[in-house]
Amino acid sequence: MLTPEQQAHFETFGFIVLRQAFSPAEMAEITGEFDDVLTEDRQGQAFDGAKRQGVLGFIERRPRLTRLVEDDRIYEPLEQLLGPGFVWVGSDGNLYVGDTNWHPDGSNLNYMRIKVAFYLDPVAKESGCLRVIPGSHRPPLHEDLKPLMERRGDATWAPFSALPAEVPAFPLESQPGDVVFFNQNLWHAAFGGRTGRRMFTLNFAAQPVSEGHIDYLQRVYQGNLKNIQQMQYTQTGRVYTDTFLHSDRPRIQSMVGKLVELGFK
Repeated sequence: MLTPEQQAHFETFGFIVLRQAFSPAEMAEITGEFDDVLTEDRQGQAFDGAKRQGVLGFIERRPRLTRLVEDDRIYEPLEQLLGPGFVWVGSDGNLYVGDTNWHPDGSNLNYMRIKVAFYLDPVAKESGCLRVIPGSHRPPLHEDLKPLMERRGDATWAPFSALPAEVPAFPLESQPGDVVFFNQNLWHAAFGGRTGRRMFTLNFAAQPVSEGHIDYLQRVYQGNLKNIQQMQYTQTGRVYTDTFLHSDRPRIQSMVGKLVELGFK
């Protein structure tokens, strides 16, 4: 459970880091499963570092990873922040290449979504940790930062007289075992990381209560189908697994019921 102070930190700044929430033994097991899933996607081939490898439906592929979504250390903070009835959006496991420039994961400021990130290697400010602009999940700062996206990927673009890597930000330096929770409207980036740095995310949204919320979930689902084509080595055409969508675990059932209703697979 988050303390009132931690909850206020998240609501005000848009993120919270739970330090060493998972033990070294747990992280060794989780990391082994991560490496196995991504190697399986590459059909046993070595990672060549030419482009990012992203595996959608990542945690759904292994029972040990699937249990993370119902673990009290993940589930209870999410229920505090998103409220009851929150829904599963998806997961991805990644080997990153190069910098990730400034962006939010969407700009629907009327629908709360949270990304939970696990970094499997130590990352610092100059070696690929997540950098965030505190408070940028809210207007007016969220909108004020949109010029950063006008020439995304251009390392010389400096709309605020600061190059992308020099934009004022807070570095979420991380060790394996730390867990990062952040509002998906928060502007974030990463610079200087080594090729093949490992990270996976779990993505959730508040209970959908409007057509706009349903439309968002449908657009993300369609976007993830495209991401499978662009980032995965093995094409499955599936974002989720039947085992996950039809789980007999109560917490998972509560998260995926709306996805099943919408016909996602």
